[in-house]
Amino acid sequence: MDAADAGFTYDGEHFVFRHLNLTVPRGQFVCLLGGNGSGKSTLAKHINALLTPDEGAVRVFGCDTRDPESTYFIRSNAGLVFQNPDDQIVASLIENDVAFGPENLGIPNPELRERVTRALKEVGLQGFEEHETCALSGGQKQRVAIAGVLAMDPAILVLDEATAMLDPRGRAGLMRVVRDLHAAGMTVVMITHYMEEAACAERVVVLDGGEVRLDGTPHEVLIQARALRALSLEVPFACRLSLELQARGVPVATCITDDALKEELCALRSKQ
Repeated sequence: MDAADAGFTYDGEHFVFRHLNLTVPRGQFVCLLGGNGSGKSTLAKHINALLTPDEGAVRVFGCDTRDPESTYFIRSNAGLVFQNPDDQIVASLIENDVAFGPENLGIPNPELRERVTRALKEVGLQGFEEHETCALSGGQKQRVAIAGVLAMDPAILVLDEATAMLDPRGRAGLMRVVRDLHAAGMTVVMITHYMEEAACAERVVVLDGGEVRLDGTPHEVLIQARALRALSLEVPFACRLSLELQARGVPVATCITDDALKEELCALRSKQ
């Protein structure tokens, strides 16, 4: 995905973002952070051409999203998962819901069945084919929504605050799925408010007022406590705690994940 001097406005007057330049290489796991109104969700919808720029250009796989002849190709290869899975689930049975997208792409049987089975396995729902979607938990519904996107065999997975409605266990399960998909080579663009999730990405981009304010590895970005707070964001708990320990004279490195901080503390204790 490549946004080149892109600008977009809903009302023709107030730009959500303008002169935005951002490139996401294939195979990268990037997390978009920012406060409400920063332009994250609007940008996400540009990746699969649900929205198109009023200025500049957004290209996906080298195709201009404003080119109507490229819309089908882009939407077939850039899957978008929304915050609320009920906005995406369309069928009463899981297997029918997951089959909906690829079926509309014209995928024939038995390949269609194979895609449904594979997608459900990837999200940990194999054997749930005949379960009713209305009886699922929020986390299971979100997995079904992701499976429906995966069954379309996209090259990019865009998650627009897909973990926001889940409990901690559901978020952890979904993050495992996302990490596995990325490890298998999928490009992932994830929008989240949870800093611990951002720490799992390869790259973190912070938007504010439609502009890129911070851009780098999770460790480069998430330790910038003062800059993040100025943008109405908090650093991860592990980072906050490690900075507080440093201020009290405890010789630990600045960590952005709980596991890293745990290792630091265990190593420190072993030296005593």
